[in-house]
Amino acid sequence: MNGRTLRDMIISICTHNQECADDDKKLIATIWEREGWRGNNIYHNLCNVTSPETIRRTRQRLVQEGIIRPSQNATKRRKHCEVVARERLGYL
Repeated sequence: MNGRTLRDMIISICTHNQECADDDKKLIATIWEREGWRGNNIYHNLCNVTSPETIRRTRQRLVQEGIIRPSQNATKRRKHCEVVARERLGYL
């Protein structure tokens, strides 16, 4: 899938489903289902769907551009996780 198509898909999904704008795992699962994730052959499925990191980074970029707006609770959760991660790494 090209970047423009993925970007458009994420905008559409997040516009119609706030949970996907708030939760990367739900967004990834939704995209993978649309891309044809089927059955239990995990390796085969992973070879045929978009990388979760690509999905997460694209969603993050769309939030930074103001195109997608996560809920206040999701923003607080992400900020808290960032602070905890920085503390563990000794950055704070």
